[in-house]
Amino acid sequence: MDLKKIRYKGDIEDTKELFDVYKVQQIIKSHEEILKEHITFRDKLLADSVRLTPTISPRIYKIIETVKTYLGLKQKIEFFSLRDNTYNAFAFKQKNLISVVFTSALLENFDDAEIKFVLGHELGHIIYDHNKLLLLYNPDKKSTTFLPILAEKKFLKWQKKAEISCDRVGLAACKKYEVAVQSLLKITYGLTEKNLNFNLPELMKQLDDLAKSEYMAELSTSSHPLLPVRLKAIELFSNSKLFKKGGKFTDEELHAKTDELLSLTKFYPRTKVKETMMKLVAAGGISMIAADKEINLEEIKSLVKILADVFTDDPEKEIIYDKDKALKQLHITEKYLKQHSTDIDRYYTLHFLTLISLSDGKFTKTEKEVLMNIAESIGLSKDDAMDVVWKTLQQNGITIDVRLNEIAQNVQEHYEDYLKK
Repeated sequence: MDLKKIRYKGDIEDTKELFDVYKVQQIIKSHEEILKEHITFRDKLLADSVRLTPTISPRIYKIIETVKTYLGLKQKIEFFSLRDNTYNAFAFKQKNLISVVFTSALLENFDDAEIKFVLGHELGHIIYDHNKLLLLYNPDKKSTTFLPILAEKKFLKWQKKAEISCDRVGLAACKKYEVAVQSLLKITYGLTEKNLNFNLPELMKQLDDLAKSEYMAELSTSSHPLLPVRLKAIELFSNSKLFKKGGKFTDEELHAKTDELLSLTKFYPRTKVKETMMKLVAAGGISMIAADKEINLEEIKSLVKILADVFTDDPEKEIIYDKDKALKQLHITEKYLKQHSTDIDRYYTLHFLTLISLSDGKFTKTEKEVLMNIAESIGLSKDDAMDVVWKTLQQNGITIDVRLNEIAQNVQEHYEDYLKK
């Protein structure tokens, strides 16, 4: 099987964007240089785990050789068993050596076919060079990654798509959909066929119920897709022409159906009220920015950042470029929030708009008028609205150094004139 062809297109597209648009190569290279100065993780494995050689573990070694043959791999690969009661495995590459680590609990409780799936999945991360991108994570945990907000959003979406690619490699290694399902059920829930009757439609119902909850927004930052999504994605692939000659789905159909499935895990409002808040912030933010004589880039960036931080993975899709359409959306969303939202919803909506207005270091009379009009339209009194504004200012301060911006602009204009001569 051609492993390049079975890779999920969404994984390929997002990887390309991270490198081409967000230029993550330099961050990765810097992190790799730092890691060279530390004791390697492989050294710790040699000290704390057992290496699974043909002599030490003939059963596992036989499985390994079978999977390598299935996948057409010829690189040198070593395997370790790490004492741990959880079901887990991971792989990494240092120079030209690939290392795969299984927990002892997984090796003791998974049958041969299930280990093939897990091994294939982990080798998929190496084959597709996913581990390089994982260096974008911030180990200090002060932030999730080393990336700016929009790049981080793309990275988190990419991770889920990378798992879909590797599940396909796992299926190619074990060859049976039922084995892939049972392996993921064990890893995710710790349950076997003794206690769990696998039924994908029932699991998808569980996902449908969860999809209505705002908790899905928190799950959007998870590195792995929800299990029902993964199982359905594997089922789609197992019925595709990519996996078998008599498959039901063409490459294009498989890609479209998998994209639709992954959209269930995106970061987006799950209730009508929160979706309306997002659309009001988008329309109100643009209306407030356009009300000033000068279009300020800091305010635009602040709007995009708030949409990305609070509401959606795709903030650019919510920006309205037509002023009349923005005003129309503003009126519709104001009316809905006034009728259906709580005071807390209204306060937060005005809070986000205030942050946008303050992002350039100024709070103009025009901005105040727009804010007060929006506040009145969504059902806030003038006193309550000003209370939101002052509390926002006290909590966040004015973060843009206006004087610094003026100096920078003067230098820019001076050298632009100089270069024209």
